[in-house]
Amino acid sequence: MVNKARALAVPATVDMRDKAGRREEFLAVALKLFSEHEYSAVTIKAIAAEAGVNPALLYYYYKDKEDLFRAALEHAVAEAMDQYAVVASSHTDPVDLIDGWFEMHAKLAPKIKRLVKILMDYSISGSQSRILDEIIEKFYDEETRILSAAIRNGQKAGIFRNVNARKAAQFASTHLDGIMARSHIEPALEIRSSVNVLREVFWAYLGLSK
Repeated sequence: MVNKARALAVPATVDMRDKAGRREEFLAVALKLFSEHEYSAVTIKAIAAEAGVNPALLYYYYKDKEDLFRAALEHAVAEAMDQYAVVASSHTDPVDLIDGWFEMHAKLAPKIKRLVKILMDYSISGSQSRILDEIIEKFYDEETRILSAAIRNGQKAGIFRNVNARKAAQFASTHLDGIMARSHIEPALEIRSSVNVLREVFWAYLGLSK
């Protein structure tokens, strides 16, 4: 009842064409706050204050904080998947593709670091949903698929040694997440340098001399 009352406080003349833009704005603000604070410490009131709007407006778009958190997480995962698709479609050479994937993580570190923090919070938030779990699983599966395919193509071309492509892809993905997680614990960590070290280790594992 409280949420409905707040939603009804929003003028009925909200421009439908503006909805998408406002959602993008609120999701960006929510992502920022959820990545900077614990889930329990972030409130609808705080998000509204950061966005410079009345909390009632957020309730017009989202049922409650949990609904907004899920929407923000889904938005962040979708953005990351879009970036993976760009990398995959920009390269045909397996070495260039994998190199581009590492470089993307270095360039987009702030966004990826934020996503990793929110994923960690989500895992312990108690607000899990089947839909979000499937989205996250699809995200990691797609990342593994892209890297595995590049590794296999490199093996066929005689560039990489014979290793389990899927396990190698999961190794790189897991350790990149580890760098991003470590940067939350140790803010002075140089992400690009850490990514470059991991890249060198990965090339050595694949038997590539660069």
